[in-house]
Formats: sequence, C-alpha cells, structure tokens
Amino acid sequence: MDAGLMSNLAESIAVVTGASRGIGFAIAKRLAAEGTEVVLVARDAESIRRARKNIPGKTLTIAADVTSSRDVSRLFRRIKKLYGHLDIMVNCAGIFTYKPFRETTLEDWRDNIETNLTALFLTTQAALPLLVSAEHAHMVNILSVSSSRTFANCSAYTASKFGALGLTRVLRKELRAQGIRVTAIMPGLTDTQMLDEFGFEISRDNVMQPADVADAVIAALRQPERTAVEEIFLMPSSGAV
Repeated sequence: MDAGLMSNLAESIAVVTGASRGIGFAIAKRLAAEGTEVVLVARDAESIRRARKNIPGKTLTIAADVTSSRDVSRLFRRIKKLYGHLDIMVNCAGIFTYKPFRETTLEDWRDNIETNLTALFLTTQAALPLLVSAEHAHMVNILSVSSSRTFANCSAYTASKFGALGLTRVLRKELRAQGIRVTAIMPGLTDTQMLDEFGFEISRDNVMQPADVADAVIAALRQPERTAVEEIFLMPSSGAV
C-alpha cells in the first residue's frame, strides 16, 4: 500500500462540525464506518448526543458554538488533551436564509456571515496547530454551489459562501507547504432541513442525499498524498431549481 495514501482512515482522528444532522451527520457516520475516531460537534448538546446514538464506532460528542471564539478554544484544547493531534478537520456547520435582499435584516446578514464564514476562520485557526502535528492532515470545507453561482433571494447566504470559498482557496495555498491538503466541496440542493427555508415546494426526489456528499468527502480523503482534490461540485442530475 502506498505510504502516502490515507486509505487507512481507521488510524485517523477527525472533527466534524454541524454533525448533529444533515450533511454533517452523514459525513460523521461515514467516517465512523471507516473506523475513524470522530469528534462530533454541534451547538446543541442534546441533539449531538442523539446523533451519536445513531453512529456506531468510535465517537465523542462536544457541544460548542463555532461562532464563539471561547467555545472554539475550549473545543480544541480538549481535542489536544485527548489526542495531541488532528488528521481530518471537516467544517460543515452552516445556516441558510432565503428572502429578497430588501427583506434581509442586519440580523440575517450577521447570522449568515458569523456561521458560514467567521466560524470557518475560528475553527481553522484553532485546529491548525493540531493539523500540523499530523503526518497526513486534510481539511475539508463543506461549502455550497452558491460559493460561485448566484441565485435570487440568497444575498446573505451567497455573500458568506463566496467569502468561505475565497478563504478556503487562500488556506490551500498557505498550508500546502505544511503538508495540509484543503478541499472545498460545493453541493447543490441536498435533502436537508435547508429545503424547508424556501418559499416554494421542492421535490425531495429530485435532490441529492447527504450520503452523496459524504461519499465525496471520503473519495477526497482517500487520494494518495501526491494528489490533491481541490474542489468538488456536486449537483442533482436533474439540474438546479
């Protein structure tokens, strides 16, 4: 087996934010099935505990608000104490606001920027010392097709996701020399609670499943060290709404 291949995920430690439901939950479950020891992170302690009951394997839950610098610092101090390093960091926490720009409030704007962009800044800075300590570290940021394509009624969300993709691209350039690979995964419509935010009915039969995104994460992680999957776009085969 290629020594540079992170195919033995069973020897890895992973953190997944937004892991209590949707795409984050699917990624955590898929990693755990591979034998990875997964730290599930979400804001609500009870929801993350419920999620853990449905994920067989080595898992740990830590309740933390990733928009809070205090919570994030506490989270990674605990991870350092428990493991000493981190192999995989999956940033998946996010929110979505669907309304016309004129109706978008400052609170809507701040919620999207804080959760979808500032949280990425906070978790990445806190995780970096632990990732540097790993032999083959990989950061995966779950973004959105809205990171590069615009849709009406998604101004706050789109601004935050454009920023998140820009930050991810800069991180890829800066961290390459330290042996840390950085992948952006940009799904289109996926069968999560986000669909409930739209002002019209969307057939869940015509969108992707969270497991589809999780499979893309595993595929990126499994690449040989000589290969970097930089960005993945995933779209429903039926096309965009």
